[in-house]
Amino acid sequence: MSNKFTIGIITVMVIAGLIAYSAFDNIALFALSKLYNFDISYKKMAREKQAGFVFENLRIMNKKMGLGFYSQRATLKPVRKTNFLKTINFDFKFKDVHFIKGREEKLKTKYDTLSELVAIPFEGRWTYKEISGEAEIFSNGLTLKKFSANGKEMRLMLSGDIFHNNAVDAEISIYFSKEVLKDIPPELHSVIMREEPDEWKSLSVKLKGDLNSPSIQVSGKLFRLNIGTVAMN
Repeated sequence: MSNKFTIGIITVMVIAGLIAYSAFDNIALFALSKLYNFDISYKKMAREKQAGFVFENLRIMNKKMGLGFYSQRATLKPVRKTNFLKTINFDFKFKDVHFIKGREEKLKTKYDTLSELVAIPFEGRWTYKEISGEAEIFSNGLTLKKFSANGKEMRLMLSGDIFHNNAVDAEISIYFSKEVLKDIPPELHSVIMREEPDEWKSLSVKLKGDLNSPSIQVSGKLFRLNIGTVAMN
């Protein structure tokens, strides 16, 4: 798994907001799913005045990338701003979420590289009680703000820009529970992770540049490490 997968799965989620922003009906759903090569299904959809578009059992899958997610309840609310002619802004909130892949995912028992650590939160075995945030789609890509995923074993915070030319400029903070830390070599998490309450630990990473070989900045307990461009595939 790579950071391209990490950002790709988030992009899959944000595209859901673009679909919701449209005049939503079955025709719009079909047209947009074909345009973006997505499989989209849900049990029920309603438009509520305060909440926006509300879905039950929403499943979105990018067929080309083989990435997607399932949410028991999803809320997507367009936000009107003064620059609405240039950007699309919306809030999103997903309840009881897990990520999915097009092919069967082989569960790892050890994580000993930086790219593997960053990709851990997007494995299908984790369930997140809630994922929420704000997004802004503009001509060259999208901006994520206040992206937060909260689960029993994993937590994640992310902000930054993802561009259509396969570039990224984002900051990611990952929080690992003591159960997950058992699968990470102690000599690794003791050096690059920060201590958190309740025996959790966190890792902060800044990615910048091409998704296939971004420059990486790791912020540890007592240091900041700049790695330069590294192939992540």
